[in-house]
Amino acid sequence: MIILMGIKHSGKTTLGKLLAESLNVSFLDLDYLIEEQYSKDRKYNFREIYNILGQTGFKDLETAAVSNIPMNRKGILALGGGTIDNEYAIKFITISDTRIFLDTKEHILYKRIEKNGFPPFLVKSPEKLFSELYYRRRLLYKNFATITIEFSDEKPNEMLEILLKNIEVKK
Repeated sequence: MIILMGIKHSGKTTLGKLLAESLNVSFLDLDYLIEEQYSKDRKYNFREIYNILGQTGFKDLETAAVSNIPMNRKGILALGGGTIDNEYAIKFITISDTRIFLDTKEHILYKRIEKNGFPPFLVKSPEKLFSELYYRRRLLYKNFATITIEFSDEKPNEMLEILLKNIEVKK
């Protein structure tokens, strides 16, 4: 399993789908799995689920979703932006030999988040809180990743080319 990690809006889902298609393997998105696991009679998105359950409840759901994924199979898994803060979920992911951190510049991610709406934990002081979150999580991702790829504002297909070259180099 190739795991794509990164801070919110770093391109994990978009790039994960392209990579899976390119390698002809399956693609899983952890946020989508959480939505499917939680939603029964009504479709909730992960942001709504976080608001309903709070941080602890969401992490429990995230851990349960990750624990059901066979990490030894071929495929691509895009983690949620905050999964790195969930030590229980991370334990399940360490079996994967290929954990790729999509390291995108702070100002680019902030613009993307601002455009799509701030999550509840950033609303009070978005710029300051995002910057603190960015630097803390970035260090965690770098320490956990087996490959770190720095991106600026490349288009998805350009990111895919860079990613494929990095995966090839590792083999």
